[in-house]
Amino acid sequence: MQPVIVSVPMGNGRSRGEVIPMPTNVDVNSTRQISEADDVRLSPEQQADLERRIAKAKSLLVLDHPFFGMAVSKRDLIYDYNVPTASMDGRGQMRLNPTWCFPKTVGELIFLLAHEAMHYMLCHAVRIGNRDPEAWNIAADLVINDTLIDAGVGTFIKGGVTFDGARNHSTEELYNDPPEGGGGGGGGIGNDIDTRKHLSESEAKEIEGQAKVELIQSSKAAKAMGKLPANLERMIDEIVHVKTPWYDILERYMTNKIRDGWSWRRPNRRFVHQGIYLPATDYLPKMGDVVVGVDTSGSIGQTELDAFNAHVGRIIDTCNPASVTVIYCDADVNHVDFFRPEDFPVRLSPHGGGGTSFIPVFDYIDEHGLDPEVVVYLTDGYGDQHDFTSKHETVWLTTGTPNFSWGTVIEFDVNA
Repeated sequence: MQPVIVSVPMGNGRSRGEVIPMPTNVDVNSTRQISEADDVRLSPEQQADLERRIAKAKSLLVLDHPFFGMAVSKRDLIYDYNVPTASMDGRGQMRLNPTWCFPKTVGELIFLLAHEAMHYMLCHAVRIGNRDPEAWNIAADLVINDTLIDAGVGTFIKGGVTFDGARNHSTEELYNDPPEGGGGGGGGIGNDIDTRKHLSESEAKEIEGQAKVELIQSSKAAKAMGKLPANLERMIDEIVHVKTPWYDILERYMTNKIRDGWSWRRPNRRFVHQGIYLPATDYLPKMGDVVVGVDTSGSIGQTELDAFNAHVGRIIDTCNPASVTVIYCDADVNHVDFFRPEDFPVRLSPHGGGGTSFIPVFDYIDEHGLDPEVVVYLTDGYGDQHDFTSKHETVWLTTGTPNFSWGTVIEFDVNA
């Protein structure tokens, strides 16, 4: 194959050279006679034609839909034959498959570019956690597609998923409770949220912060031109000012500790014929032991326990820890429950009701030889946390004061 250097427009006005393998048997005289199903590379003339139409799509977006136009113009774009259709990763890198894009009209390319940019603006690759990628992608596409259709952006690409009213819901809501009667599917852009590159907690926070800045900048520019739809303005306001629910923060914290496990229950069959027995890889999410401390001094009542129970089951199911030990404590440890995976889901119930001290929980852990990967302590925060520290990684899930000098603090709002 003869490589060809393709100049790829970037959001900052510069170009980026990409080497794309070119088969020698492509008819270079054809410019629009390629089906998206064809497994061929574009000729230089076809690539130039596609770039011209994408440049036109960008220009029309800036003129007619400045919010989406600015969002697209900030994204670095790479033409990549290795993605089936298009993709957007957590860091804002957009990739387009030239063969798939080539038969699309300018209107469809407008829709495509805005769709991909919105995946970044809404931080879909960051918010996925350990959810099922395909189901998460569908939920995210429902929100984006309905938003673009309602705003009259470009031409909807046939085969994509749609649901009227999805724009009024979060991706998490549609993932947890998929709507009945959603139209389309089986085609369109498909699985385009690229989550192959792991993001650390600090990277995720940085990306979310940058995306919010870009949301504000793009919305101000569009509003100044009188071209910011009211529904989109409401959505942006909710995203910018929303307080992330405690269970999303806790889930992200916990899933960052997931590791791929090894299982000796069944040998790796690839090596058995050689007389070598190696553990097979078990790709179920897995983490070590977890301890849950519960402040039973009277500050944590049934309402807080119900709110915790409503979400912790899903988090535990996702992380699949080796065990969960629940330690109920007021001034002293007054009850302990131990859960193995076969005992899940974990449920908290009220015990005790005296004074408040956090020290007995950590003493119990050390005295009983527990080695938790993390300690999650549910409390109102009014205790003796400043009188000691612990070697154990701790998350304070507090319904009251966030005044802790050590550990990770997550504010617990039962109404979130």
